[in-house]
Amino acid sequence: MAPFIVNHPTLLNNWISAREIALKKIREIKKIPKKDQNIFLECLKKSIKNITSWNTESEYQINKIKSLLKDLNEFIIYLDNNFNFEQDYAFNELYLHLEKKYCEECIEYVVSMMMEPYDDIVLPLIKEMSSEEEKYFNIPTERTVEDLKLILEKKYPDILTIDFTKDENNLNFWFISKNKEEPRLANRFDEMGAELEQPLAIARDIKRLHDLLLKVNNNWTIAKFLSTNNELRHIVRRAFIVEKFPYSEIQDNTIGKTIVPIDMLRLKLSFFGALKFDPRSDKWLRICMFQGAPLPDQLKNYDEHWVYN
Repeated sequence: MAPFIVNHPTLLNNWISAREIALKKIREIKKIPKKDQNIFLECLKKSIKNITSWNTESEYQINKIKSLLKDLNEFIIYLDNNFNFEQDYAFNELYLHLEKKYCEECIEYVVSMMMEPYDDIVLPLIKEMSSEEEKYFNIPTERTVEDLKLILEKKYPDILTIDFTKDENNLNFWFISKNKEEPRLANRFDEMGAELEQPLAIARDIKRLHDLLLKVNNNWTIAKFLSTNNELRHIVRRAFIVEKFPYSEIQDNTIGKTIVPIDMLRLKLSFFGALKFDPRSDKWLRICMFQGAPLPDQLKNYDEHWVYN
């Protein structure tokens, strides 16, 4: 969850960048061939069956599933009765309509379906999704405090408004469980072990760094600043990474009261190839990979979109 995404910022950026590039290219298609229209509609309608099979005891997830199902059914009715695929840039018009009318879950769901007809767009992006992260590890210590301050104010505007003196914004801490060596989230005011906290409170550290930068000379080099603030080296490095990689950071407070760990988990698993999610709470889920995939004796003749069957 948070540890993987936080610890691999350039990888996260390249994943999201591939998605954004694919969506941009699809929205730029002027005329949608009939074959592509049919693939999109068929995959979308078949996939509804998958959502109806999700079972959970979490009220939070139950409400999200209901909202998604409601929006998708309304969207399909709109497609069947009101939308004109023959217009120019139809997928762009469709996306704009989605943003105006439907929840984020629905938007992301439909965007995935929009990509189904376009292997020629999506597949070349695969080679861009890995990252040689060590290349971006060095801190440009010759840069100035003013440079760093401007990066924080440009890239983290919402995070800089968070008040971390309030318990609700500093409620949780991440630690690694002793038995399973897996990431866990705990309430720092109700549970013991906060001294084992992992360095995953990026928003809090960004705010702390910015507050310190306001008190020092703008002309100081980063080398001089770090000579007395070495404990912030990790967050200074992240700031210079996000300057180059716009999708490399979770723009949220990973230790706040409203954090939903399952959203980070779903993001990671979707890029790993998980196709069907069974959310059990707001913290964990079960997944299914390759359900309905062709067996060896079926590989000569199979439906490429078998996942929706």
